[in-house]
Amino acid sequence: MEDKIIEQPVLETEQIQNNFDSENQDGSIYGKFKDVKSLLDAYNNLEAEFTRKSQKLAEFQKEYGESAFFQNNETLDEFLNKSGMDEYKKDIEEILINDNEINNLPNRYQIALKIAKSASNKSANLLNNPEYLDKYIFSNNEIKEKIISDYLSNLNNISQSPKVIAGNSTNIYFSPNENKPRTVKEAGEIFSKMLK
Repeated sequence: MEDKIIEQPVLETEQIQNNFDSENQDGSIYGKFKDVKSLLDAYNNLEAEFTRKSQKLAEFQKEYGESAFFQNNETLDEFLNKSGMDEYKKDIEEILINDNEINNLPNRYQIALKIAKSASNKSANLLNNPEYLDKYIFSNNEIKEKIISDYLSNLNNISQSPKVIAGNSTNIYFSPNENKPRTVKEAGEIFSKMLK
């Protein structure tokens, strides 16, 4: 099979200038820009955008290290053993399952760990915030019922009933005591212990 060689005509400088002039009918040598000022503004905008992206890249490298740019074939278990963060394993797995973008990154474990730590810190902070507890926890009837139910079931599991005082001011009754006093002296000792 023969290869056909297609020869491109060599354009002379005059032809190139004519083609350029026909594309830029306004006669501008600045391409799509009207004048030097608009070209300079576009260049400055491009330079500023490049600087922003370079700064973001530098921050990323500082935060995740140079190894973040290379394919890392370690398993999650190896990463957790190396980092000593085994308690976040389930959270990291959940993040990687639910977010394909993170899962496809070479430093996916580092990013997922950072997200898991952040979520854990937020939860701990919320539990120490009385306004949050009042608004979302204590006002929730299902949570209230669960707390009361657990409390009552714990009370039912207590083998000894609590000591209570009942009656009016002239008649005071104590709950039955297994160590019922046999003498007035024992009764006095028991009563003095209760007053302490």
